[in-house]
Amino acid sequence: MITLTNLSKKFDSQLVINNLNLKIKESEIVGLLGPNGAGKTTTLRMIAGVIPPSKGTVNIDGQNIAVADILKKRIGYLPENNPLYSDLTVEEYLSFWADMKEIAKEKRPEAIDFVIDRCGIADVYYRPISELSKGYRQRVGLSQALLTRPDILIFDEPTEGLDPNQRQDIAALIKDLGKKRTVIISSHVLTELSKIASRLIIIHKGNIVADDSPENLKKIGSNSQTIEMEVKGINVVSQIKKIAGVLGVKQTKPNYFIIKAEKKRDLREDIFKLSVKNKWILLTLVAKERAIEDVFSQLTSG
Repeated sequence: MITLTNLSKKFDSQLVINNLNLKIKESEIVGLLGPNGAGKTTTLRMIAGVIPPSKGTVNIDGQNIAVADILKKRIGYLPENNPLYSDLTVEEYLSFWADMKEIAKEKRPEAIDFVIDRCGIADVYYRPISELSKGYRQRVGLSQALLTRPDILIFDEPTEGLDPNQRQDIAALIKDLGKKRTVIISSHVLTELSKIASRLIIIHKGNIVADDSPENLKKIGSNSQTIEMEVKGINVVSQIKKIAGVLGVKQTKPNYFIIKAEKKRDLREDIFKLSVKNKWILLTLVAKERAIEDVFSQLTSG
């Protein structure tokens, strides 16, 4: 659906995006990650058609967005920091954007009713934007992006500055919107984004350094697995060390053990059988996933 080909962007002599090649499928939720200055916002702006690339193309269904302005009508874009007009009411703000997006007057009531319902802003529709909480302000920004019912949504840091409950609400809304749309979203909250997106792309210094599912990304660069176990028994450490593939066992508190093992196979079945043989009382046995933050740090350091 969306294809970036040899996409580059320079500001004066500074190369911000370096020859990106990327394909995004229809109805895919893609998370864009990267440290500050990596080029996330610049990439999103080029995909949205807000700024032109210095080199390369952004194509939607085979058409270059730079020469086919009609493609921009298929995109809903919420920029970073959610620029709003605080002196307007929500009603006035949506009416203004309906004008900007050239929605026919006879279709406006339906379009506005749609975003009021989808974004949950009925309770604040007649209130000034200046009086709204940060969570409702983000919902109003999202409603602007949805007015034309676009099939492509681009959100730049949509949960920035929200409290945990507000983050959860907006994240759930975005995930729901992505059921029938292609969504590209950037965020600094890695754990949150890994729950929303089916695919994560990590950018570092203008280059793509990783592109995979959240589950597969957690496996990058790790040669071992970690298993956590809570068990009541005797000689636990010495017995676990005898299992082939175990690299080390550490007891961190009474009855609680952390096992480092080779990645070749899951050792939990062997550990369970050993606990039965030794008549241990096995309370928990969990293979611990590598944190996405660890992978991000590994790929973007230096």
